[in-house]
Amino acid sequence: MSGKKPTAAPPTARLSRACVMIIVVASVERFAYKGVASNLVTYLTEVVEMSTSAAAKSVSAWSGVTSMLPLLTAVLADSYWDRYSTITASSLLYVVGLIGLTLWALLHTRMPCSTLFFPLYLISIGQGGYNPSLQAFGADQLDIGDDDDGSGGGGDNGATPATEEQRSKVKSLFFQWWYFGICSGSLLGNTTMSYVQDTVGWGPGFAVPAAAMAVSVAAFFCCTPLYKQRQQPRVVHRKPCRDSVLKALKSLLASVTGARKITLPSRDGDDDTDIVSELE
Repeated sequence: MSGKKPTAAPPTARLSRACVMIIVVASVERFAYKGVASNLVTYLTEVVEMSTSAAAKSVSAWSGVTSMLPLLTAVLADSYWDRYSTITASSLLYVVGLIGLTLWALLHTRMPCSTLFFPLYLISIGQGGYNPSLQAFGADQLDIGDDDDGSGGGGDNGATPATEEQRSKVKSLFFQWWYFGICSGSLLGNTTMSYVQDTVGWGPGFAVPAAAMAVSVAAFFCCTPLYKQRQQPRVVHRKPCRDSVLKALKSLLASVTGARKITLPSRDGDDDTDIVSELE
């Protein structure tokens, strides 16, 4: 028998509790959004009594705004705002919009039709800040320091190849489960909530996504001590570009003034060498 000790197997890649919570919260958000959006045209035609073309146009405009807002809010959250603060503010708007939509469905006979779009666009604004910030916040849990359970490896400096491989596996595992979670939430929202809205009623059909979203947001905030938050760099307010323009004009003026002072050396009759201009 050889005297070599058996090498220990590398630890299994697993996610921290913070990452698991963020994936669950993202899944519930997809469930709530799809539960509202999947059957919205039917609601506008049957309950609000809009024409099919007007309902389709309204839902298309609402979906377009909802899809475009993350392009703006993601830049603002990354450059100027803190991600956790962005999630906090947008989640509150999201929940308020869902609750407002539920109340409108319960009291639609007493409400003007135009007021329906106020809670809908509150949902758009909330979703625009909530979704991109939540995904980036989940990725921050993998990048900042070590994981709570040691599965993420050590720091970036001096890390062994095994540690780097382990961290790569954890990141891959996180995004695999992230994609599975949002697809599962979307599937449940499209199927179950359409059935509830058609058979039970629109009030409960909108109340279930609102309650699920409110519970998930509350659970997210309860797990705040588990999260690792990245410190946003302070934005340095530079001087106006007027100073740069003035410096460029001064440099140009100095070069023109210097060009006027160029003198040419005298040419010898027998010397055919090139004339070199000199600046004083």
